[in-house]
Amino acid sequence: MCFLVFIGHPYVEIIEQPKARGMRFRYKCEGRSAGSIPGEKSNDTTKTHPAIKVHNYSGPLRVRISLVTKNQPYKPHPHELVGKDCKHGYYEADLQERRIHSFQNLGIQCVKKKDVGDAVSCRLQTQNNPFNIPEPKIWEEEYDLNAVRLCVQVSITLPSGELYPLEPVVSQPIYDNRAPNTAELKICRVNRNCGSCRGGDEIFLLCDKVQKEDIEVRFFQDSWESKGSFSQADVHRQVAIVFRTPPYHDPNLTEPVRVKMQLRRPSDREVSEAVDFQYLPADPDEHRLMEKRKRTEGMLQNLKLSSIITGSSMPADRRPFSIAKRTLGISKPTAASSLPAGDQLTRSN
Repeated sequence: MCFLVFIGHPYVEIIEQPKARGMRFRYKCEGRSAGSIPGEKSNDTTKTHPAIKVHNYSGPLRVRISLVTKNQPYKPHPHELVGKDCKHGYYEADLQERRIHSFQNLGIQCVKKKDVGDAVSCRLQTQNNPFNIPEPKIWEEEYDLNAVRLCVQVSITLPSGELYPLEPVVSQPIYDNRAPNTAELKICRVNRNCGSCRGGDEIFLLCDKVQKEDIEVRFFQDSWESKGSFSQADVHRQVAIVFRTPPYHDPNLTEPVRVKMQLRRPSDREVSEAVDFQYLPADPDEHRLMEKRKRTEGMLQNLKLSSIITGSSMPADRRPFSIAKRTLGISKPTAASSLPAGDQLTRSN
């Protein structure tokens, strides 16, 4: 057996946290893989996974990873870890000499509410209680089934060959993406991305599931921020919000200004990725119309002045002539003259 103990007390550090949001917990009855927990730095092009580093030690070790509650005291969670080297809801494996270890095949399988009691009893029976929480304390409160933490327990090998357990560490919370109150916030589409600096423009926003009583639309730029105006009735089936834009802090814009818009959940301050929104002057053409009006007035003034100056010296045949008014006097017709000629002849006979 090969081992080497360095100066200083060995300890465990989670150097790649699990991604907090975006993963869906799967039920066993769904009949499909629970997937693997992505790392916090994971993206569309690069896949990462939770990883640990053991400081001040190099040698073989035993690792157990289980699920615990989000809040302290960290009680064993009824949900299970599934995947390679998993049993009874936890992962356990003997790892060779390496200071950094990554875990690629861990998935989260959730239990139904009616099965929570049996699942917790199983944790106690298999001694899966990393922080040795007294059993009465374990049953005191209800479990949050929408959030878990990973608990990492590492045991190193002593010169005597015995296993020495290090202090357990817990990860940041992992939230079930299926639950609206913990899911990742995402703006899918908006019908327009610009509006008047005076606010009041109606926007239709499509999003992933949200809770109507726990969501807001935030506009911000540097130190300024404001919120869109809407009521709970304007949140449609948890996936669409109809709101009106807030006024920009400067209502007298003369040119467009770009700000950011995002969803925010007040309960945990979680926010979505921001999108661009452009505030426009209250009347986008107002400045140009004023300039055009000034130019037109100037041209008219120049024409009038030119006419006054050059009118007397212009040759008569080139001067603009005035149109004389033609008037025609109208007199009331006499009785005889108002009759047709034929009628006048007949009567004279």
